[in-house]
Amino acid sequence: MFILIGKMLKPLVAPLGLSSLLWLAGALLYWRWSRKWGHRVVVAGILVMVLFGNHLVGEAMVRSLENDYEIRRAEECPEAEAIVVLGGMTVAPIPPRAEVEATSSVDRLLYGMRLARLGRAPLLVLSGGHTVLGDSDLTEAASMRMLALECGIPPEAILLEKRSRNTYENAYYTRQLLAERGINRILLVTSAKHMPRAAAVFRTQGFEVVPASTDVEVVERSFLPRDLLLNIKGLNASTSALQEYGSILVYRMRGWIE
Repeated sequence: MFILIGKMLKPLVAPLGLSSLLWLAGALLYWRWSRKWGHRVVVAGILVMVLFGNHLVGEAMVRSLENDYEIRRAEECPEAEAIVVLGGMTVAPIPPRAEVEATSSVDRLLYGMRLARLGRAPLLVLSGGHTVLGDSDLTEAASMRMLALECGIPPEAILLEKRSRNTYENAYYTRQLLAERGINRILLVTSAKHMPRAAAVFRTQGFEVVPASTDVEVVERSFLPRDLLLNIKGLNASTSALQEYGSILVYRMRGWIE
């Protein structure tokens, strides 16, 4: 239930959700109590959108998460006992979709397979269960396995963790799975902005974590005048960063990370 509530409230930890709440509150204030304060609250909602819709602001927020760990080529990563790839990159074959499809975060799986081919660990662990809303019988771990097999990864090198619904459960159930095999040192593969929380959760579960960040969003580029304007890319970037910071706060409050 906690996970479902968290997923439902997640849009509120976003500029658009916060602005919408401010506009609604402003309209109610204007209509029922004070036009002056109604105007102020509506303007506050507009300012939230203008600030967090700025591309430079959004990139700065994402960069603050991605810079926590070094981004390395697969060849530069050390060896470990297992490679753990976190889900969040596939969509199930729900009609009219005919096959398992990948999202932009499929870099996680690609990077994990590169590490496996380089012999950085003998085992590739794919972690991800059913979605919270249960829109498919196919777990994400199973979906990732299908893609990995198509890419030539041998089935005996793949281990599935199929019960998790969030990052905490990724770590918790992977701990149970690998403890049986005496595995503790892992190469943890996830998106760069997600790595600070993911690495902390897995360490709290007792793993020796070697971060293997990928799926980098913010890269070096030249300044463009349009970066100063409100745009969807800036809004998306600040939204994802705010939600990640919100998740870190919740995880600390629940004792899932130190």
